[in-house]
Amino acid sequence: MVTMTLREFRDGAGRVLEAVERTHEPVIITKYERPVAVLIGIDEWEELEAFRDRKDSAAIARSRAEGEFVPLAAALESLGVDPREVEALLADRASSEAA
Repeated sequence: MVTMTLREFRDGAGRVLEAVERTHEPVIITKYERPVAVLIGIDEWEELEAFRDRKDSAAIARSRAEGEFVPLAAALESLGVDPREVEALLADRASSEAA
């Protein structure tokens, strides 16, 4: 795994992105000698997101099987979704259907 400073990343961001895309090797970016971020390719990101979705789905299924009630707002927040955004989308859909 490649490690570089923030300055090195700034100075060669285009080259670093191309290398990550080509090699699929993550790059750790440091600031003041401390790791602060990891740059990964989109394929790896999508795999991580799919894993998180499966994990969340399993937790929800387990809660349902155990008879636990999970409020919709809490379930949405655990998935990283703002419940207000969902409410706004539903309101838009309802107004579109009414028109």
